[in-house]
Amino acid sequence: MEDPKEIVRQTYDNIAEWYLRWITDQRSPRERYTTKVLENAPPSPRILEMGCGPGVPITRMLLDHGADVVANDISSAQINMAQARCPTANFVLEDMAGLSFEPASFDGVVSFFTVFHLPREEQKEMLAKIYRWLRPGGMVAFNLATVDEEEIHGEFLGHGMFWSSFPAEENKKMVTDVGFELVEATELDAGDGKLEEDDPDYGVTFLWMVGRKPIGE
Repeated sequence: MEDPKEIVRQTYDNIAEWYLRWITDQRSPRERYTTKVLENAPPSPRILEMGCGPGVPITRMLLDHGADVVANDISSAQINMAQARCPTANFVLEDMAGLSFEPASFDGVVSFFTVFHLPREEQKEMLAKIYRWLRPGGMVAFNLATVDEEEIHGEFLGHGMFWSSFPAEENKKMVTDVGFELVEATELDAGDGKLEEDDPDYGVTFLWMVGRKPIGE
């Protein structure tokens, strides 16, 4: 079977132009959760964004709030679009699981619609890496799926796609097991439950979470 990460990379390369239009119009809590991270961080914070896509809305939002942004994506097409829109960010083309930073490198981390593209046996280690990269008191905001599925192979705009997921309660335990204080965990229907049936996120519920690395860690 084809490598799940290669499936994800190829699809986001192939749908780049459509994804830009979709993400611009899509209703989601991204900005609200990014604001939580920014409000918790010091002035001019260093923020890591995993899964930056085309650079909007979150990369641009972080830069406009004075952040020093390291933005990552697995798709070269997405990175190229993001660089055109956010030339002052620092971009890293890489599978998120392959990222490497020094401990306590960031004041905050955001990662939306991203971690669930990893095989689920890699998700806890990804959160553990984020924990190490955060400075004490720093926050991570992200979302996960809520179904119990080790492998989800589906179609996304005519291309193959891969997702995986634990149930909501296991997701919460995963966050606390790596050391985070769970500040918030809220299940929300995509698009406030108002999406059209042809939207890729129609009928999907996501678990939106905020974790904080304890002071003194």
